Amino acid sequence: MAEKTPNSPKSVSGKAFDWVVLRRVLRFASPYRSLLLSAGLLSVALGAVTTARPYLVQVAVDFAVEDGDLSMLRWSIAALMLTLVLEGIGQWFFVLSTNELGQKVIRDVRVRLFGQLLHYRAAFFDRTPVGQLVTRTVSDVETMADIFAEGLLVIFGDLFKIAVMVVAMFVLFDPGMVAVSLSVVPILYVATRWFQKSIKGAFTDVRNQVAALNSFVQERITGMAVVQLFGREAEEARRFDAINQRHRDANIKSIWYFSLFFPIIDMLSALSIGLAIWYGGWRSLVDAGSVSIGDLTALIMFINMLYRPLRQLADRFNTLQMGMVASDRVLKLVESTNQLERPGSHSADRLKGQVEFDEVNFGYLEDQQVLHGVNLNARPGEMLALVGSTGSGKSTLIGLLAGMYHPNSGAVRVDGVSVSEWDFNALRSRLALVQQDVFLFSDTVRNNVTLYRSMPDDRIWAAAAEMGIKDFLESLPGGLDYDVKERGGMLSTGQRQLLAFLRAYLANPDVLILDEATSSVDSQSEAWIQRATEKITQGRTSVVVAHRLATVLHADRIAVLEHGQVVEQGTHTQLIEAGGVYANLYAKQFFGSEA
Repeated sequence: MAEKTPNSPKSVSGKAFDWVVLRRVLRFASPYRSLLLSAGLLSVALGAVTTARPYLVQVAVDFAVEDGDLSMLRWSIAALMLTLVLEGIGQWFFVLSTNELGQKVIRDVRVRLFGQLLHYRAAFFDRTPVGQLVTRTVSDVETMADIFAEGLLVIFGDLFKIAVMVVAMFVLFDPGMVAVSLSVVPILYVATRWFQKSIKGAFTDVRNQVAALNSFVQERITGMAVVQLFGREAEEARRFDAINQRHRDANIKSIWYFSLFFPIIDMLSALSIGLAIWYGGWRSLVDAGSVSIGDLTALIMFINMLYRPLRQLADRFNTLQMGMVASDRVLKLVESTNQLERPGSHSADRLKGQVEFDEVNFGYLEDQQVLHGVNLNARPGEMLALVGSTGSGKSTLIGLLAGMYHPNSGAVRVDGVSVSEWDFNALRSRLALVQQDVFLFSDTVRNNVTLYRSMPDDRIWAAAAEMGIKDFLESLPGGLDYDVKERGGMLSTGQRQLLAFLRAYLANPDVLILDEATSSVDSQSEAWIQRATEKITQGRTSVVVAHRLATVLHADRIAVLEHGQVVEQGTHTQLIEAGGVYANLYAKQFFGSEA
């Protein structure tokens, strides 16, 4: 069975409200308990202060306006103003504390998520779109902050406010009038539950479409040269339009639920006020003085204040739902351990350089084997060259040696210890890899060749001189300060390869791995790279994947691979004399250059 990934777009629970996800999110808030507690207490205080306003209005109308008591009116207005000031100050502190809490939590989540991604297996990145991971790390994590800033604590405060107001209404006014005015609440409950369940699915679809859109745009921008060179602009525009339409439809679907739910709330609020006025008026006619003007005024205020948080509760709940949908996707990455590399504990300050492939079988997919019983070895200081047609398994062997993948059976050993038993940091710190497709960061030459290690410029220039590429570096505007831009876009393929060789040389590895480093460069760059190769391979074990056989003629051992199997191995002279597959490859490449 294929291994499950923690980023499936259908991985979100179908529940309207998932307490399990919420508890998982709250664990990240545990270091900030004091901030969480203070925000909760503020929400309680705000609920109590807000409820005092209608009562003060009732007092002003019944005991100041009707009785003509000016001092009572002044006292009521002063109390009302004080209440508003306290409410404003409390709201300011509440918003500040909830947003601060949200930002601190997502900072911790983002750091942990990125730290975990740094240790995920290479196979995970092979099958996970980059745009999807960017969405998880940036957009989805940012959405998690809304759980604290606009969701959980605000909902708690609104619920407390509603409870206080309902109790106050039954205590201050005629219970029958209050009961009649709130008789529509069951309808509100049914509508709210329907809305919660419907909007959860809509929001999940929105987040999935955002991830799909990000993945598509990221891939097309990265591969824009291919799109333009093959004249696929119209087709890619059509595909983007289709994805964008699905994104639009998902958002319109969520908006449709909003547009239906909020008018229902407004209608029920107006109906409650109408019922309160009808019942209050009827009671006044039947029993004069039982319901005062102040009672009706305050009750109408209470109803408006009651329905406002009820209306906002749906909105807040939607924010919470969106945050939990995003959180569920993020936490599946954060909490997943089956995708993590599992290094051993063996380490060494230096490597002797003994490399061995012992009956190695491997496949990227369980039912599609790439390597079949590979047996190879390189003694310390030797150069082992791997040659063969495209897809024969050469680069796969390199990935196994670097610990990026692990064999299905057999073993890859370095200094007699299986790669899986090595501490990966210890092993990889003594390896250096130069690939065919060199990756350079959007940064200076200095930072790309040192990979942000502290290193004096004199050492970099000295290494460049030893490798014969100092003139090339000096030709760049700014030298080591030259910004190569994203993926080294300001440099040619050959120039990027030279920086990759310099990067490897500065790492001073015990085992050097060259993966078709000269397969796509011009003859001038190849000459530079050949000199660099001769310098960098001196005195260390080297495993070289070669397309151009001229680069490995002097290798200590050449292994020829076909269909994931070693079919020949020996020195150049031995293989030529054998007249097999290698001799065939050599004849094709050098036909006409030798007699």
